[in-house]
Amino acid sequence: MKRFISVLLAITFIFAFGVGASARLVGDVDSNGKTNSTDALMVLQHTVGKTSDTMNVSYADVNGDGKINSTDALIVLKIAVGNYDGDLEVEDTLVTNYKAEIVDPVMATGKYTLTTEVEVDGAVNTAAIMVKGNDLCIETYSQEATIRMLVLSGKTYLVIPMDLGLIKGVYGEIDKELNMNVGTPAKVTYLKSEYVTIDGVEYICESYQREDGGVTDYYFKDGKWVMMGSTSEGETQIQKIVEFKKGVDESCFSLSGYKEVDMSGLMAQQ
Repeated sequence: MKRFISVLLAITFIFAFGVGASARLVGDVDSNGKTNSTDALMVLQHTVGKTSDTMNVSYADVNGDGKINSTDALIVLKIAVGNYDGDLEVEDTLVTNYKAEIVDPVMATGKYTLTTEVEVDGAVNTAAIMVKGNDLCIETYSQEATIRMLVLSGKTYLVIPMDLGLIKGVYGEIDKELNMNVGTPAKVTYLKSEYVTIDGVEYICESYQREDGGVTDYYFKDGKWVMMGSTSEGETQIQKIVEFKKGVDESCFSLSGYKEVDMSGLMAQQ
C-alpha cells in the first residue's frame, strides 16, 4: 500500500539515464554526430525545394545570415573535407514558446487530464492527474489495484474502487497536506530554450523558474509535449507524458456509492 501512496504523492519518477544539453556540430543537419558530404547534399537539395525527412532545417543556415542557400552547402562541404577555418561547434540558442501554444490553452480551461508513467521501486505504474476547477484527482493503477487521492472542497480523501456488489468501493478522509494550489496557475518566469539529449533522443526543452526557486522543464518532440521535469535543491525528476487532454472523467470526483472506512490502517501497510 505504501508503494501506491508514494506514487500518488510523488506523481513523478526518475529516469535511469542522464539529462544534459550540449553543443552541436556545425553543418550536421541530419543530427547523426558527423558533418559530411551527405549533410552538404541535403542543404543543397533543400535550396531547390527537395528537403529530406531526416534534415533539421534549423541547422542549415550555417553562416547565420538568415538564408539557406548554396553558400551554406559549400561551407558544409568544406567542413566535411577539412577545409574550414571557423568554429566547428556552436551552442544552440533557441527562443521557443511551445508551452504557451500547447500546454497553457488546455490548462486554462480549468478541466483537464494529464496521464503519466510513474516508476516506483522498479515497478512502472500509470498515473492520471485530473483537475476540475479547485478539485483534484490523482489516480494510479496497475495490475494489482487502482487507488485515487481526491481533493474535494479542500478535504483530502483516499479512495479504493473495487467491485463489492452493492458498493463501488471504500474511501476515507486522510490528514495530508498536498501543498497544491489547485485551480490556481503557478507563476513562472521563462528562462531559456535549448536542445536536450536524453537517452540518445533530442528534445526541445523550455525551462521556467518557479516562485519557490525551483525550475520546471517542459520537453517537446515533433510539436508534442512528451516529458516534464522538476528541479529543486539540485535534484531533477522527470515524468513521461502519456496523454494530455481537455476534460476529466467526472465519475472519479464522486464518492457516491462508496463506503466510508478508517484508512489509517491501510496507510500504515507495507
